[in-house]
Amino acid sequence: MSKDIQICLGVDVDAVAGWLGSYGGEDSPNDIQRGVFAGEVGAPRLLRLFERYELRTSWFVPGHSIETFPDQIREVADAGHEIGAHGYSHENPIAMSPKQERDVLAKSIELIEELSGRRPRGYVAPWWELSENTASLLLENGFSYDHSQNYNDFTPFYARVGDSWTKIDYRKDAAEWMRPLVRGREVDLVEFCGNWYVDDLPPMMFVKQVPEQPRLRQPA
Repeated sequence: MSKDIQICLGVDVDAVAGWLGSYGGEDSPNDIQRGVFAGEVGAPRLLRLFERYELRTSWFVPGHSIETFPDQIREVADAGHEIGAHGYSHENPIAMSPKQERDVLAKSIELIEELSGRRPRGYVAPWWELSENTASLLLENGFSYDHSQNYNDFTPFYARVGDSWTKIDYRKDAAEWMRPLVRGREVDLVEFCGNWYVDDLPPMMFVKQVPEQPRLRQPA
C-alpha cells in the first residue's frame, strides 16, 4: 500500500525587499534589478507552474513586494493561494525595537487585507529570526501558525519562546560560561519548521556579501 506523504509548499516573495533588508544589496543597482526580476518574472512563472499541476500553496510576501508588485501578488491571491506576512522590507526582527516590529507587522497585515480581503493567519520571520516579542505580537494579531523556528525539520510543533544560553567570554574563568541551554516555554502558535536544509535559497542563490555557498550537484 502506498504511503500518503503530505507537504507544504511555501514561497517567500523577497524580491527587492530581500536585498534591502537582508542580503546586502541595498547599494547595488544590479541586486535591486534581480529583485525586480523576482517580482515581475519569477513570481508569475511560479504561479503558472502551480496552476499547471493544480497546486494550492502559501506565499509569504513582504509589504514592500505587495506595494511594488501589486498586480503580480493580486494574481496570486485571486488564484486561491494563501498570502502570509513576511515583514515589510525583510527586516530582521531581532534588530528592531518592539515598536518598530509592531508597526511593521501592522502595516503588513493592513496590506494583505487590502490585497486579498483576508487577514493573514501565517507568518514567516525574515531570516527566520523571532525576537523576544514576535510570538506575542503574532498571537495578539490572530496568527495561528509561524514558519520560522528550527527545532525540527518536517514535524510540526508548538513555538517555544524564552530559550536562554550563555555565550563564551574568554576574558573570564571557564566556569562563567560552562552552563547549559535553558529551555523557554511553549505558546499556542503552531510551527511549521523553518529549516535551512529544506530551503532552496542556500544552494541556489548567489549573494555577493557572503562567502560562496556550496551548490547542488548531480550525484556521481
